[in-house]
Amino acid sequence: MIDRALQAGGDVALFAHAHILRILAATWLGLEPRGGRLFALGTGSVSTLGYERETRVISTWNRSLEE
Repeated sequence: MIDRALQAGGDVALFAHAHILRILAATWLGLEPRGGRLFALGTGSVSTLGYERETRVISTWNRSLEE
């Protein structure tokens, strides 16, 4: 999924259940997929994966829409 999103160019929005998104975040950071268990993720939250310089980072994580 990450490769497909990168090939799209520009910003990409993905919607999924928490378990898949946690695996996606771990993989984005170069962790094993099971590393996703380390990330708490609430229902209906927004997270942003991005870059700081050329390093993949989590820019926003588990932000409630009410914030």
